[in-house]
Amino acid sequence: MSQPDHGPRAVPHLAGAPGWPADPPPVRPLGSGDPVTAGPYRLEGLLGSGGMGRVYLARTPAGSAVAVKVVHREYAADASFRKRFEQEVSAARRVQGLYTVPVVDADLSTDEPWLATAYVPGPALHDAVAARGPLAVEAVLALTAQVAEALQSIHAAGVIHRDLKPSNILLSADGPKVIDFGIARAADVTSVTSTGMLAGTPGYMAPEYIRGESLTEAVDVFALGAIAAYAATARPAFGGTGHSVLYRILEQAPDLEGCPEPVRTVAARCLAKDPAERPGLAEVIRLCRTGGPDRPDPAVPPQRTVVDPAPDFHNAATAPAAPQARNPGSGQGGSAQSPDAATGPDPAQPAPLTETPTMSVPALVGGIGVLAVVTVLVAVLLPGNSSDRDTPTELKPAATLGGYPRGKGPEGVAFSPDGATLATGAGDGTVRLWDVAGRKVRARFGPRTAPGDTPVGVTTVAFSPDGRLLAAGTAGNVVTLWDVAGRRQVASITTTDEDSDSLDSLAFSPDGRLLATASEGGAQLWHARTGSDLGKRVAVLDDDMWARQVAFSRDGRTVATVGYSHDQGSSSEWTVQLWDVARHKARKELFRAEEIYGVSYSADGKTIATAAENRRVELWNASDGRATGSVDETTSVPVQSVEYSPRGSTLAVFDGDVVLLWDMAENKLTYRLVGNHWNVRTLAFSPDGTQVATTSSDGVVYLWKTPAS
Repeated sequence: MSQPDHGPRAVPHLAGAPGWPADPPPVRPLGSGDPVTAGPYRLEGLLGSGGMGRVYLARTPAGSAVAVKVVHREYAADASFRKRFEQEVSAARRVQGLYTVPVVDADLSTDEPWLATAYVPGPALHDAVAARGPLAVEAVLALTAQVAEALQSIHAAGVIHRDLKPSNILLSADGPKVIDFGIARAADVTSVTSTGMLAGTPGYMAPEYIRGESLTEAVDVFALGAIAAYAATARPAFGGTGHSVLYRILEQAPDLEGCPEPVRTVAARCLAKDPAERPGLAEVIRLCRTGGPDRPDPAVPPQRTVVDPAPDFHNAATAPAAPQARNPGSGQGGSAQSPDAATGPDPAQPAPLTETPTMSVPALVGGIGVLAVVTVLVAVLLPGNSSDRDTPTELKPAATLGGYPRGKGPEGVAFSPDGATLATGAGDGTVRLWDVAGRKVRARFGPRTAPGDTPVGVTTVAFSPDGRLLAAGTAGNVVTLWDVAGRRQVASITTTDEDSDSLDSLAFSPDGRLLATASEGGAQLWHARTGSDLGKRVAVLDDDMWARQVAFSRDGRTVATVGYSHDQGSSSEWTVQLWDVARHKARKELFRAEEIYGVSYSADGKTIATAAENRRVELWNASDGRATGSVDETTSVPVQSVEYSPRGSTLAVFDGDVVLLWDMAENKLTYRLVGNHWNVRTLAFSPDGTQVATTSSDGVVYLWKTPAS
């Protein structure tokens, strides 16, 4: 019997949902180096900190709670930083809405500029789901509709969020609050970043964003669909991390298994590959309220705010005037929340580490995301190198290698031990072997096909020390071992049975006996010598670890891993650990951080370099794990990774389209690699250190010649 139609579905209010964590975030006592006031606000404790500043719980003269972000003095001294900070604060003030967080005050003229926003004492959606599991259907529909309203407010101000994700949505007593406009930029300020890097979070980035196309507010609709799916299932719609997620977004349908209706329909429509096929926000709200079939909603005609993905700051239109300080409560709409905010607004919202990591922007703050500090992309606001730094010599590419299908360009890159061949793995599932001198393809392996004959993208490649084997890791969970001379596959390794697994790093031991892999299945060791044991598992170092990178020490006795534990919940932190290869046991934990991006051993094996969320490159004694120093102001953007040259003392530091080469023996910045047109994905040195190869999201492999290190 058919049921009577009682009209539109009622969307419940989210606040106070039973069983949801609602405790305010922890507040740490002020230290000796912390200020006690910011303008008229009395600072009571530290909520979080990041590379650009620190976020405090503060009180107005009348006793009301606010979140105050204070910018580090060294950044505030940079004139270009201040200008861009002012622009982003102005943009944030234009956003007004029920489900966004207002900016209440700011002073950009002091030695340490600060920004005050409303304080939101509630957990991030990511933390709530991680702690208690999927939300009820009605709660997901309410959340989705209310966040859609927040996006309407943001878009009405000419701003595209560009980094909407579960950790940027706070659950308050008044409903969800969208924060962190760190990557959101006013549409009339089209030049905030000059690096052109991908700054969003992989699992929530729309296909057109990944491909580097012009963006409309449809990118936020895509992210909203991914958020709805996550809230209803407690897992990312595209799984994994890093490049494997990007491949799935571009080439595969979202995993909506177990997502209940009508949430599934809403999410599926929002996650359409073609932005023109995604519903407008008014239609999303209607679907959440009625769960009914698609039909036009004439009330709010669709609008498209276009933002160039890689604007030129120097050609930007004149930015809005900087906001004047205001009395508490008189602020206009704004958003954010994440500690590295004061960068321009960067909220003190800790980006939870159990969530898909950001591709190019470090997770900025620790603790529960509860401040409302308007954020801007750190890359935008970082000042240039200090005047006392040596000016590096600029090197242009000696050659480029291309010919890849659009959207399926090179990912992994590695030189052969003799330096004559360059291997590249790509999104089209192939591995190409290039003649470095002749710039031509010598051989092509793959693609390895998955069920349904869909090519599985290759994310990382590595040669064995003797050059006989080539290992290729895929966007799935498989490593293929190839006989280079025979041009044939000799073994296949499945790192885990999990469908959502991604394989992000490979490394052969110096003696060639072992292959280390890093994936969601953990850090593992495999037999790599030809024979009956080839491809068999030797050990799982930690199956609870979501591993991002592996690197062997020069003597092969230790393997360094970057990863975090699956079972730590929303409080998990990324760690760098050193493992005894023979005993398969952890020997030393170097450090923990909100986000860690890379690890590399120096050529002499005495030093380990790491890149973490504060854009500093830290140096460690490889034998005892002691911190020995750091490289400050390494680059004008957050550091994505580091790589030591196999000879000499050169260290490459890169993110976005910026690649810097440091002579670590002299602690001197020597070279800047220029000419790359889009963000660098991976980097490799030739064995003699005289060449550098990078893969780029523009589908090109770049080759630079450098003096011997």
